[in-house]
Amino acid sequence: AMGGGYGIFHGRSVQWAHLLFEPDAARWVSTEVWHSDQRGRWLDDGRYELELPFSASPELEMDILRHGEQVRVLAPASLGTRIRDRLAAALARYDTSPGVVASHS
Repeated sequence: AMGGGYGIFHGRSVQWAHLLFEPDAARWVSTEVWHSDQRGRWLDDGRYELELPFSASPELEMDILRHGEQVRVLAPASLGTRIRDRLAAALARYDTSPGVVASHS
């Protein structure tokens, strides 16, 4: 959804996502346009902060998730929770603990 609206339509409440990228991802993200109103800034340690507006979050979540461990949602808490839950669900698919058997029924 590069340059997309992330579910922003007239009458929907808009929130600002505040994302923090590690240096490996920062050099790519700093050149990308996620939203026309985004605000980005470099930190002294090579990390990159990106702020952008959104309403519905599924497309934004996918853009965040593709950066895996290289990104953290600083705000809003609700978006951070969504990403954490999705990462936990992904991790559970690789759970190799004893007694955990995938059901195929």
